[in-house]
Amino acid sequence: MMTTRKPSWQIRLAVSLVLIFVTMISYGQNPTDTLPGDPGGLSVYRVQNMSFGAFTGGASGGTVAVSNTGFRSFTGTVLGINSLLFFNAIYEVDAPFGATVSVMNGPNVLLNGSNGGSMTLTLGASSPNTPFIVTVNQPARTEVKIGGTLSVGSSVACPPGNYTGNFIVTFNLE
Repeated sequence: MMTTRKPSWQIRLAVSLVLIFVTMISYGQNPTDTLPGDPGGLSVYRVQNMSFGAFTGGASGGTVAVSNTGFRSFTGTVLGINSLLFFNAIYEVDAPFGATVSVMNGPNVLLNGSNGGSMTLTLGASSPNTPFIVTVNQPARTEVKIGGTLSVGSSVACPPGNYTGNFIVTFNLE
């Protein structure tokens, strides 16, 4: 008896981040990445990049997190500055009704500052939780939100500037 494996398709996304004291938003309506001839019809669209807004590391640093629901929190001596907006990453997934889609975060990412210093980004859980079942008919899309946490050093170790990097998120059609 021969068994066959159900194929799975992956979409890899690299999204630029601009953090600390300068925030940028990138909106797009074109697929971030698609697989030509994908029989499952999976496409992923980037709607919004992630941003942690403006903050300072203070005397000893800590973390700044933006949840998948869009809330920002701090630990240690990190203090938020309300002059710039912060937001989670948002994607739209276009897949057939009833399909199961899983979201897998890539590894932690080192973000380098324009004036020296670096921070580590750890991606958080997605909303909806992974895996999820597509409950809308095409051409409607399922919105997926992802947050993250930055490990921030002191203000001396992480001077003010733009901190940028790329992260990978894999969307897998099961």
